[in-house]
Amino acid sequence: MDNTTLDRAAGHLLALLFFYHKQLFKQECGISGVQAAQFRLLGMLRKEGSLSMTALGARLYISKPYMTSLVDALIKDGLVERKSDLKDRRVINITITQKGIDQLKNAKSLYEKSFKEIISGLSMQDLEELCISAEKVSSILSKID
Repeated sequence: MDNTTLDRAAGHLLALLFFYHKQLFKQECGISGVQAAQFRLLGMLRKEGSLSMTALGARLYISKPYMTSLVDALIKDGLVERKSDLKDRRVINITITQKGIDQLKNAKSLYEKSFKEIISGLSMQDLEELCISAEKVSSILSKID
């Protein structure tokens, strides 16, 4: 494997990550780091279904103490609920509620609106190239497990 190409690819992905955080986590966008963690958790539950706190924390790379406070806040807001595991009553799983699903849809709309505002100043040619490039990146990254 060519380390130069690997280094370049990693550098570009890191630059995208920095762009994402710089542009989306501004006060005027209405999205904070805490909300992003909530949205990631809700998205994981929407995709995977009911998961234990341990499984959620491992998949989202969130510490157990932070996971507990995050889930407690989401429960308080009615976005998730705790349910006993059907196979092992000692295990408590976290499940997204309909209100959580609705909140996730609203968050997606907020992210899309914010992204549209960020890229609205680009030329039509740049937007077309961005679409093609983003589709390629998404396709390539979907191959990673």
